Amino acid sequence: MLAESSHRSAGSCIPKISPSLLGRAQSIAAEHNKLSHEIQNEYNSQAARKIGELSPVAKALKDWEAANKSVAELQQLLRDPSTDSELRSLAAEEIDQTSTNLPTLLTTLQTALIPPDPFSSLPCLLEIRPGAGGSEAGIFVGDLLRMYQAYCKNHSLHATLVKLDSSPANKSSKSNLEEIQEAILEISTPGAYELLKCEAGVHRVQRVPATETQGRTHTSAASVLVLPSFPDDQSDEELNFDDPNSDYYINPSDVRTDVMRARGAGGQHVNTTDSAIRLTHLPTSTVVSIQDARSQHKNRQKAWQVLRAKLAQSRREAREEEKAQLRISVVGVARMGRGDKVRTYNWGQQRVTDHRSGVTLNQLADVLEGGASLDEIMESVRGWQRERDLEALVADEEAAAKAATKKKDGK
Repeated sequence: MLAESSHRSAGSCIPKISPSLLGRAQSIAAEHNKLSHEIQNEYNSQAARKIGELSPVAKALKDWEAANKSVAELQQLLRDPSTDSELRSLAAEEIDQTSTNLPTLLTTLQTALIPPDPFSSLPCLLEIRPGAGGSEAGIFVGDLLRMYQAYCKNHSLHATLVKLDSSPANKSSKSNLEEIQEAILEISTPGAYELLKCEAGVHRVQRVPATETQGRTHTSAASVLVLPSFPDDQSDEELNFDDPNSDYYINPSDVRTDVMRARGAGGQHVNTTDSAIRLTHLPTSTVVSIQDARSQHKNRQKAWQVLRAKLAQSRREAREEEKAQLRISVVGVARMGRGDKVRTYNWGQQRVTDHRSGVTLNQLADVLEGGASLDEIMESVRGWQRERDLEALVADEEAAAKAATKKKDGK
């Protein structure tokens, strides 16, 4: 009887899944089974690809349902008074093991249900700009740039500095630091976007600036924008640059091109050749300027790459914002935007706090070196983001269900 009591206690704590998410999973699994049956009779590459996309959900649901069925059968066995003591003991032991696995199986199922980011397999562009804080904000941009360069090196990610606009910091200070107006780092390793997209937002620094003569602590900020980087050869068949309905399409007539002479530090080619390129997307007033390469052709190619990335990201964010407003009106689920403060770096306390996940580490030096502490913070943000994605998914399903009910009642 002790084993039965213990099991019933454990069984009452079995994790549950939202009915809307369960319905979505069952619908996806049904589609997976249908396509799998069809492809046995006639192979279709598009169907095969779709099956691959649906498989994680179908498998996770199968494992989840099998575990729940096993728990129910074992519970029934324990409730049966005719079950002998030896079998009862074995059933109690097995049900404890199965119940222990259920939370992991549930997490796997929920994660599989989150729609994949359309840019997740792509390389990325990391754009860093100073915010409030004057010269100190520009110096902080340099700290963040070096942090991400170190992170890429530690993870064998191929990173190239595409653009660096800088000038000497406040001349009244004794510092030799540079004030950076804009830095763009291209991480060309596939999947880099998925890895680094959690870094987007406003990063805040609290410290005594090198330009401060009175020893006072200042608060400054820099913004980090993570953009998908699209291949020039359009090798991915899903990236259709010629379809006007695609996020990646840009009408050439909407873009004004200005050719200029390169400015600032950069070698003998500066101010001697018309190699700098500035692209202006007229409908959105989005401007991209590139001058780092000696070749006008290379600068033009890179400028188009950055412009395409910015517009694709902007179009996607506009759709997400529209969905977010709908979710707020239905169930109150909001999202953080690129303008939200996401992280604070406090020099005096050697502390880094991420304001999304709530994680705080007193390992500032290791974070700035792109070490394990930065990994820990980034992973905590990914976990936080998964929770928000699940909330949004539930909100979408509930909104769809309400809309379907309203439509049915209106007939």
